[in-house]
Amino acid sequence: MEAYQTGVPLPLPWQEDVWKDFSQALEYERLPHALLISGPNGIGKQRLATALAHRLLCTAEKHNYACGVCKGCQLLAAGSHPDLVLLEPPDAGKDILIGDIRKLISTLDKTAQQGGWKVAIIAPSESMNNSSSNALLKSLEEPQGKTLIILVAHRPSLLSATIRSRCQKRALLTPPAKVAGDWLKIITGDNGSVDKALEVASGRPLLALDSIQSDTLQEQETFEGVLVAVRDGDLSFIDGAQQCSKLAPSQAIEWFMNYLHRLVTSDSTSQGNQKIYLFSDRLHLMHAMILSGSNINQQLIWEELLMSWAQVFSNR
Repeated sequence: MEAYQTGVPLPLPWQEDVWKDFSQALEYERLPHALLISGPNGIGKQRLATALAHRLLCTAEKHNYACGVCKGCQLLAAGSHPDLVLLEPPDAGKDILIGDIRKLISTLDKTAQQGGWKVAIIAPSESMNNSSSNALLKSLEEPQGKTLIILVAHRPSLLSATIRSRCQKRALLTPPAKVAGDWLKIITGDNGSVDKALEVASGRPLLALDSIQSDTLQEQETFEGVLVAVRDGDLSFIDGAQQCSKLAPSQAIEWFMNYLHRLVTSDSTSQGNQKIYLFSDRLHLMHAMILSGSNINQQLIWEELLMSWAQVFSNR
Protein backbone atom coordinates (compact mmCIF):
# COMPACT_ATOMS: atom_id res chain seq x y z
CA MET A 1 0.00 0.00 0.00
CA GLU A 2 0.99 3.60 -0.36
CA ALA A 3 3.14 5.37 2.18
CA TYR A 4 1.19 7.38 4.72
CA GLN A 5 1.38 11.03 3.84
CA THR A 6 2.51 12.24 7.28
CA GLY A 7 4.69 9.28 8.17
CA VAL A 8 1.96 7.84 10.40
CA PRO A 9 -1.16 5.85 9.48
CA LEU A 10 -4.22 8.05 9.07
CA PRO A 11 -7.88 7.12 8.67
CA LEU A 12 -9.04 7.20 5.07
CA PRO A 13 -11.38 9.96 3.82
CA TRP A 14 -14.49 7.77 4.07
CA GLN A 15 -13.65 6.90 7.69
CA GLU A 16 -13.93 10.43 9.07
CA ASP A 17 -17.21 9.86 10.93
CA VAL A 18 -16.09 6.69 12.69
CA TRP A 19 -12.75 8.34 13.51
CA LYS A 20 -14.61 11.24 15.10
CA ASP A 21 -16.53 8.73 17.23
CA PHE A 22 -13.29 7.07 18.33
CA SER A 23 -11.78 10.45 19.18
CA GLN A 24 -14.76 11.43 21.33
CA ALA A 25 -14.74 8.06 23.09
CA LEU A 26 -11.05 8.49 23.86
CA GLU A 27 -11.55 12.07 25.07
CA TYR A 28 -14.31 11.04 27.47
CA GLU A 29 -12.55 7.81 28.48
CA ARG A 30 -15.28 5.64 26.99
CA LEU A 31 -13.17 3.63 24.60
CA PRO A 32 -14.17 -0.07 24.82
CA HIS A 33 -11.75 -2.80 25.79
CA ALA A 34 -12.58 -4.76 22.63
CA LEU A 35 -13.55 -3.44 19.22
CA LEU A 36 -14.82 -5.40 16.21
CA ILE A 37 -14.25 -3.56 12.91
CA SER A 38 -15.99 -5.40 10.08
CA GLY A 39 -16.81 -4.89 6.43
CA PRO A 40 -15.80 -6.00 2.92
CA ASN A 41 -12.18 -6.76 2.17
CA GLY A 42 -10.32 -3.87 0.56
CA ILE A 43 -12.00 -0.85 2.18
CA GLY A 44 -9.33 -0.04 4.77
CA LYS A 45 -10.44 -1.73 7.99
CA GLN A 46 -6.93 -2.65 9.07
CA ARG A 47 -5.70 0.81 8.09
CA LEU A 48 -8.28 2.26 10.50
CA ALA A 49 -7.30 -0.17 13.25
CA THR A 50 -3.63 0.68 12.80
CA ALA A 51 -4.33 4.43 12.85
CA LEU A 52 -6.24 4.02 16.13
CA ALA A 53 -3.47 1.91 17.66
CA HIS A 54 -0.85 4.50 16.73
CA ARG A 55 -2.92 7.30 18.20
CA LEU A 56 -3.32 5.44 21.51
CA LEU A 57 0.40 4.68 21.73
CA CYS A 58 1.47 8.21 20.77
CA THR A 59 2.74 10.03 23.88
CA ALA A 60 2.04 13.55 22.62
CA GLU A 61 -0.87 15.40 24.18
CA LYS A 62 -4.08 16.58 22.50
CA HIS A 63 -3.49 15.29 18.99
CA ASN A 64 -6.29 13.95 16.83
CA TYR A 65 -3.76 11.63 15.19
CA ALA A 66 -0.41 10.13 16.16
CA CYS A 67 2.20 12.90 16.05
CA GLY A 68 4.92 10.88 14.31
CA VAL A 69 7.79 12.36 16.33
CA CYS A 70 7.44 11.30 19.98
CA LYS A 71 9.21 8.25 21.42
CA GLY A 72 6.09 6.12 21.04
CA CYS A 73 5.72 7.07 17.39
CA GLN A 74 9.40 6.43 16.73
CA LEU A 75 9.07 2.92 18.16
CA LEU A 76 5.98 2.35 16.03
CA ALA A 77 7.78 3.56 12.90
CA ALA A 78 10.60 1.14 13.63
CA GLY A 79 8.12 -1.71 14.14
CA SER A 80 9.44 -2.30 17.65
CA HIS A 81 6.83 -0.85 20.00
CA PRO A 82 6.54 -3.39 22.85
CA ASP A 83 2.92 -2.53 23.63
CA LEU A 84 1.51 -3.20 20.15
CA VAL A 85 0.88 -6.72 18.91
CA LEU A 86 -0.33 -7.52 15.37
CA LEU A 87 -1.56 -11.08 15.07
CA GLU A 88 -2.18 -12.48 11.58
CA PRO A 89 -2.34 -15.99 10.08
CA PRO A 90 1.09 -17.35 9.10
CA ASP A 91 -0.11 -17.76 5.51
CA ALA A 92 -3.26 -16.90 3.54
CA GLY A 93 -6.02 -19.35 4.38
CA LYS A 94 -4.27 -20.68 7.50
CA ASP A 95 -5.63 -20.50 11.05
CA ILE A 96 -4.53 -18.32 13.92
CA LEU A 97 -3.64 -21.01 16.44
CA ILE A 98 -4.17 -21.27 20.19
CA GLY A 99 -0.45 -20.89 20.85
CA ASP A 100 -0.47 -17.52 19.11
CA ILE A 101 -3.40 -16.35 21.23
CA ARG A 102 -1.75 -17.54 24.44
CA LYS A 103 1.37 -15.51 23.59
CA LEU A 104 -0.85 -12.50 22.91
CA ILE A 105 -2.66 -12.89 26.23
CA SER A 106 0.65 -13.21 28.07
CA THR A 107 1.77 -9.90 26.55
CA LEU A 108 -1.49 -8.15 27.40
CA ASP A 109 -1.39 -9.42 31.00
CA LYS A 110 1.90 -7.60 31.61
CA THR A 111 2.28 -3.96 32.54
CA ALA A 112 2.64 -1.69 29.53
CA GLN A 113 6.37 -1.19 28.99
CA GLN A 114 5.86 2.42 27.88
CA GLY A 115 3.46 3.16 30.72
CA GLY A 116 0.41 3.81 28.55
CA TRP A 117 -1.95 1.70 26.45
CA LYS A 118 -1.50 -1.88 25.31
CA VAL A 119 -3.07 -2.63 21.91
CA ALA A 120 -3.57 -5.85 19.98
CA ILE A 121 -4.85 -6.11 16.40
CA ILE A 122 -6.08 -9.50 15.18
CA ALA A 123 -6.64 -9.55 11.42
CA PRO A 124 -8.56 -11.20 9.97
CA SER A 125 -10.03 -12.33 13.25
CA GLU A 126 -12.23 -14.99 11.65
CA SER A 127 -8.98 -16.89 11.02
CA MET A 128 -9.05 -17.95 14.66
CA ASN A 129 -10.13 -21.57 15.05
CA ASN A 130 -12.40 -22.76 17.87
CA SER A 131 -9.53 -23.35 20.28
CA SER A 132 -7.91 -19.97 19.72
CA SER A 133 -11.28 -18.19 19.92
CA ASN A 134 -12.02 -19.84 23.26
CA ALA A 135 -8.57 -18.90 24.53
CA LEU A 136 -9.21 -15.25 23.68
CA LEU A 137 -12.50 -15.14 25.56
CA LYS A 138 -10.88 -14.78 28.98
CA SER A 139 -9.15 -11.57 27.95
CA LEU A 140 -12.41 -10.26 26.51
CA GLU A 141 -14.38 -11.20 29.63
CA GLU A 142 -11.82 -9.85 32.11
CA PRO A 143 -10.38 -6.76 30.42
CA GLN A 144 -7.44 -4.92 31.93
CA GLY A 145 -7.28 -1.17 32.16
CA LYS A 146 -5.95 0.78 29.16
CA THR A 147 -5.95 -2.35 27.00
CA LEU A 148 -7.65 -2.47 23.61
CA ILE A 149 -8.11 -5.58 21.48
CA ILE A 150 -9.15 -4.76 17.91
CA LEU A 151 -10.66 -7.56 15.86
CA VAL A 152 -10.69 -6.90 12.11
CA ALA A 153 -13.14 -9.13 10.22
CA HIS A 154 -14.09 -9.48 6.57
CA ARG A 155 -16.83 -11.96 7.53
CA PRO A 156 -17.82 -11.34 11.16
CA SER A 157 -20.53 -14.03 11.01
CA LEU A 158 -17.71 -16.59 11.13
CA LEU A 159 -16.74 -15.38 14.59
CA SER A 160 -18.52 -17.04 17.49
CA ALA A 161 -21.52 -15.24 18.90
CA THR A 162 -19.74 -15.11 22.27
CA ILE A 163 -16.74 -13.31 20.78
CA ARG A 164 -18.98 -10.83 18.96
CA SER A 165 -21.01 -10.11 22.08
CA ARG A 166 -17.88 -9.07 23.99
CA CYS A 167 -16.94 -6.40 21.45
CA GLN A 168 -18.21 -2.97 20.49
CA LYS A 169 -19.06 -3.33 16.81
CA ARG A 170 -18.30 -0.92 13.98
CA ALA A 171 -19.43 -2.13 10.56
CA LEU A 172 -17.81 -0.23 7.69
CA LEU A 173 -19.35 0.11 4.24
CA THR A 174 -17.85 0.35 0.79
CA PRO A 175 -17.31 4.11 0.28
CA PRO A 176 -19.21 6.17 -2.31
CA ALA A 177 -17.69 5.83 -5.77
CA LYS A 178 -16.81 9.54 -6.03
CA VAL A 179 -15.03 9.61 -2.67
CA ALA A 180 -13.08 6.46 -3.50
CA GLY A 181 -12.33 7.66 -7.03
CA ASP A 182 -11.08 11.07 -5.92
CA TRP A 183 -8.79 9.47 -3.34
CA LEU A 184 -7.39 6.97 -5.87
CA LYS A 185 -6.69 9.71 -8.41
CA ILE A 186 -4.71 11.66 -5.82
CA ILE A 187 -2.81 8.60 -4.62
CA THR A 188 -1.97 7.17 -8.05
CA GLY A 189 -1.93 10.26 -10.24
CA ASP A 190 -3.64 8.02 -12.81
CA ASN A 191 -7.04 9.30 -13.87
CA GLY A 192 -7.42 6.93 -16.80
CA SER A 193 -7.60 3.58 -15.02
CA VAL A 194 -9.25 4.52 -11.72
CA ASP A 195 -12.89 4.09 -12.78
CA LYS A 196 -12.25 0.68 -14.35
CA ALA A 197 -10.15 -0.45 -11.40
CA LEU A 198 -12.96 0.47 -9.01
CA GLU A 199 -15.48 -1.34 -11.19
CA VAL A 200 -13.59 -4.62 -11.22
CA ALA A 201 -12.88 -4.26 -7.49
CA SER A 202 -16.61 -3.84 -6.75
CA GLY A 203 -15.98 -0.32 -5.46
CA ARG A 204 -13.37 -1.36 -2.89
CA PRO A 205 -10.64 1.26 -3.19
CA LEU A 206 -7.70 -0.60 -1.65
CA LEU A 207 -8.26 -3.56 -3.97
CA ALA A 208 -8.50 -1.11 -6.87
CA LEU A 209 -5.26 0.54 -5.74
CA ASP A 210 -3.52 -2.82 -5.63
CA SER A 211 -4.61 -3.66 -9.17
CA ILE A 212 -3.34 -0.30 -10.45
CA GLN A 213 -0.01 -0.49 -8.67
CA SER A 214 0.63 -4.14 -9.56
CA ASP A 215 -0.38 -3.74 -13.23
CA THR A 216 -2.90 -6.59 -12.93
CA LEU A 217 -5.88 -4.58 -14.15
CA GLN A 218 -5.44 -5.60 -17.80
CA GLU A 219 -4.96 -9.23 -16.80
CA GLN A 220 -8.16 -9.14 -14.76
CA GLU A 221 -10.11 -7.58 -17.62
CA THR A 222 -8.87 -10.32 -19.97
CA PHE A 223 -9.94 -12.96 -17.46
CA GLU A 224 -13.42 -11.46 -17.21
CA GLY A 225 -13.59 -11.47 -21.01
CA VAL A 226 -13.08 -15.24 -20.89
CA LEU A 227 -15.94 -15.58 -18.40
CA VAL A 228 -18.27 -13.56 -20.62
CA ALA A 229 -17.30 -15.55 -23.71
CA VAL A 230 -17.92 -18.89 -21.98
CA ARG A 231 -21.19 -17.60 -20.52
CA ASP A 232 -22.42 -16.46 -23.95
CA GLY A 233 -21.29 -19.63 -25.72
CA ASP A 234 -18.61 -17.85 -27.78
CA LEU A 235 -15.79 -19.87 -26.17
CA SER A 236 -15.75 -23.51 -25.08
CA PHE A 237 -15.16 -24.26 -21.44
CA ILE A 238 -12.09 -26.31 -22.42
CA ASP A 239 -10.48 -23.41 -24.29
CA GLY A 240 -11.43 -21.07 -21.49
CA ALA A 241 -9.86 -23.42 -18.95
CA GLN A 242 -6.60 -23.41 -20.90
CA GLN A 243 -6.41 -19.64 -20.54
CA CYS A 244 -7.46 -19.55 -16.89
CA SER A 245 -5.06 -22.32 -15.82
CA LYS A 246 -2.13 -19.99 -16.61
CA LEU A 247 -3.19 -17.65 -13.80
CA ALA A 248 -2.45 -17.88 -10.09
CA PRO A 249 -5.45 -19.98 -8.96
CA SER A 250 -6.29 -18.14 -5.74
CA GLN A 251 -6.12 -14.73 -7.43
CA ALA A 252 -8.24 -15.88 -10.38
CA ILE A 253 -10.91 -17.38 -8.12
CA GLU A 254 -11.07 -14.10 -6.19
CA TRP A 255 -11.51 -12.24 -9.48
CA PHE A 256 -14.28 -14.67 -10.37
CA MET A 257 -16.04 -14.04 -7.06
CA ASN A 258 -15.77 -10.27 -7.55
CA TYR A 259 -17.17 -10.55 -11.07
CA LEU A 260 -20.06 -12.70 -9.87
CA HIS A 261 -20.87 -10.23 -7.11
CA ARG A 262 -21.00 -7.33 -9.57
CA LEU A 263 -23.14 -9.36 -11.95
CA VAL A 264 -25.71 -10.23 -9.30
CA THR A 265 -25.90 -6.71 -7.91
CA SER A 266 -26.22 -4.99 -11.29
CA ASP A 267 -28.29 -7.38 -13.40
CA SER A 268 -31.90 -8.07 -12.37
CA THR A 269 -32.08 -11.12 -14.65
CA SER A 270 -29.11 -12.69 -12.89
CA GLN A 271 -30.62 -11.91 -9.50
CA GLY A 272 -33.52 -14.21 -10.34
CA ASN A 273 -31.30 -17.04 -11.54
CA GLN A 274 -31.09 -19.42 -8.58
CA LYS A 275 -28.32 -21.43 -10.24
CA ILE A 276 -25.97 -18.47 -9.75
CA TYR A 277 -26.17 -18.78 -5.97
CA LEU A 278 -25.43 -22.49 -6.06
CA PHE A 279 -22.47 -21.78 -8.31
CA SER A 280 -21.29 -19.05 -5.92
CA ASP A 281 -21.24 -21.59 -3.07
CA ARG A 282 -19.17 -23.91 -5.25
CA LEU A 283 -16.76 -21.10 -6.07
CA HIS A 284 -16.23 -20.28 -2.39
CA LEU A 285 -15.60 -23.95 -1.59
CA MET A 286 -13.05 -24.13 -4.38
CA HIS A 287 -11.36 -20.99 -3.08
CA ALA A 288 -11.14 -22.48 0.43
CA MET A 289 -9.67 -25.71 -0.97
CA ILE A 290 -6.99 -23.78 -2.88
CA LEU A 291 -6.10 -21.68 0.16
CA SER A 292 -5.78 -24.85 2.26
CA GLY A 293 -2.83 -25.89 0.10
CA SER A 294 -4.51 -28.88 -1.54
CA ASN A 295 -2.81 -30.18 -4.65
CA ILE A 296 -4.99 -29.43 -7.66
CA ASN A 297 -4.90 -29.99 -11.40
CA GLN A 298 -5.60 -26.48 -12.60
CA GLN A 299 -6.76 -27.48 -16.07
CA LEU A 300 -9.29 -29.97 -14.69
CA ILE A 301 -10.48 -27.57 -11.99
CA TRP A 302 -11.07 -24.79 -14.49
CA GLU A 303 -12.79 -27.14 -16.95
CA GLU A 304 -15.18 -28.19 -14.17
CA LEU A 305 -15.81 -24.62 -13.03
CA LEU A 306 -16.33 -23.17 -16.50
CA MET A 307 -18.56 -26.05 -17.59
CA SER A 308 -20.73 -25.38 -14.53
CA TRP A 309 -20.53 -21.65 -15.25
CA ALA A 310 -21.90 -22.16 -18.77
CA GLN A 311 -24.70 -24.35 -17.41
CA VAL A 312 -25.78 -21.56 -15.05
CA PHE A 313 -26.94 -19.58 -18.08
CA SER A 314 -28.30 -22.40 -20.22
CA ASN A 315 -32.09 -22.38 -20.73
CA ARG A 316 -32.60 -19.57 -18.25
